Amino acid sequence: MLLDKYKRIIAAIIFAFVTVSVFAADTSALVKKQLDAAEEAVDEGDIETAYKKINGALQMMNDAEPNVKASVVSEAKLIYSQRLEGILEKYDGAALSEVKIMLDKYPDVKNTKIEKLIAQIEEKQKVETEKQRKAELEASEKAAQKRHDEEQKSIKQQTEAIEKQNEAISKQAESSAELAESMKTQAEELAKSNENSEKTLKSIQTGFADLQGSMSDQAEALKESSKTQAKSTKIMVFSIVGIALLILLIVLVVIVIARRSMKLQAERQEQYMQAFRLIAENTGNTNRIMLGGATDLYGQSAPLKLAGTSTWAPAAALPDVTFTPEDEEELKQLAVKCEEIGTKIDQITNRKNNSKNVSELVYKLSMQLGLSQGNSMLNFCAAMIYDAGFLGVDPAIWETETLTDEQKEEMHNHVNIAEKYLDFVPKKYWEVFDDASKKHHENMDGSGYPNGLKGDEIPQIARLIRVAETYVSMSSRRNYRQAMDKETAIEKLREQPGFYDSAVVDTLDQIV
Repeated sequence: MLLDKYKRIIAAIIFAFVTVSVFAADTSALVKKQLDAAEEAVDEGDIETAYKKINGALQMMNDAEPNVKASVVSEAKLIYSQRLEGILEKYDGAALSEVKIMLDKYPDVKNTKIEKLIAQIEEKQKVETEKQRKAELEASEKAAQKRHDEEQKSIKQQTEAIEKQNEAISKQAESSAELAESMKTQAEELAKSNENSEKTLKSIQTGFADLQGSMSDQAEALKESSKTQAKSTKIMVFSIVGIALLILLIVLVVIVIARRSMKLQAERQEQYMQAFRLIAENTGNTNRIMLGGATDLYGQSAPLKLAGTSTWAPAAALPDVTFTPEDEEELKQLAVKCEEIGTKIDQITNRKNNSKNVSELVYKLSMQLGLSQGNSMLNFCAAMIYDAGFLGVDPAIWETETLTDEQKEEMHNHVNIAEKYLDFVPKKYWEVFDDASKKHHENMDGSGYPNGLKGDEIPQIARLIRVAETYVSMSSRRNYRQAMDKETAIEKLREQPGFYDSAVVDTLDQIV
């Protein structure tokens, strides 16, 4: 009885083990399917789909086999890095939050590069927010300036209207004064006429004294009439003078009102000027805060390095290179041409975005090592077409899996034929492009080609490209191997100091 019980227990254990093994195998197969789909999406450049597929693999990998888990985590690091690089280029807050949540859920995926990318995205968004705030402030200031201009225009129109009104009142006052003067003249003439009438009356009274008795009633009536006429004349004069005084008073009142209005306008204008002076002062302070410690890109930076300089400290500049504003524009146009040629090189060599990735890394290394903006941009252009010699290699070689000795020799010879594809480069930049295309396979210990240069003999641009090209190659997927993560690639470079400039490798470790 006891023996049967033990048999049942052992059978149950064996059944459970087989079930778990089958389930784990099935889960591993599903995880591997998601992993393969993610890798295929990466090869096609569809990072969005790769991100979804690798997340599906992460969710199921706990029940998968250990080697499958390791592959999922390794691939997830690469895909998450590319996903974050896309968010860095085109910010998406929701996507960034999702990535952070997934990283918290699967901490094994997180590495130094991913943390740096997240920090860069957050810093970039902070800068963009500050730029937006500055733009809104400038828009507000422009709106205030516009309102000020409109109010000034309105004040000017009102002032002109008041001046026209004052002018009309002045003309009316002059006309009234002329009328009063005319009425005064008529009154004086009327008074003189009355005086003559009185003299005539006295003469008549003297000449016809004998008729006084008979004509006394008529004389009295005539005298009374003269008095009435004189009284009417005086009343008319006083009325004219009163009207003139009233008009003068009105003119004075209008003048006082006009002066007061102009004074109010002047005070209001002064208030506006004070307000805008305050705005200008605040704007100046804001700009100074936002500019921080920014310096002149060309006036304050280190000059271009000589071709064979061994140190990265500032050295004497190449002749004819001054990086004026015209040179900056020339470099931009040169970069466009180099990008076109770099795309052709990548198409022929079947290395997707290789020229772009190497040139951008060379630019970042140049800036980090203390080169000026102009020199860094020049290195960027040269690194875009450092493999221009491949344009002259037999296209059939790129389809061959195993090269013959003659084909290998032709591949090595690409550094010697590159110059015929650089005829568009301005003469003052020729040396940098020539060094980049001919000497990027030279090694620090002299084991490289074509000239076996070593140490200080190798130009700086060639040493930059040597490190950048190798790092991009190791961190990219190839048919014969998986892509390396950043730490592994840097360690591989450090293991070969005879090939790569240690100072450049150390700088690379800081920026990737």
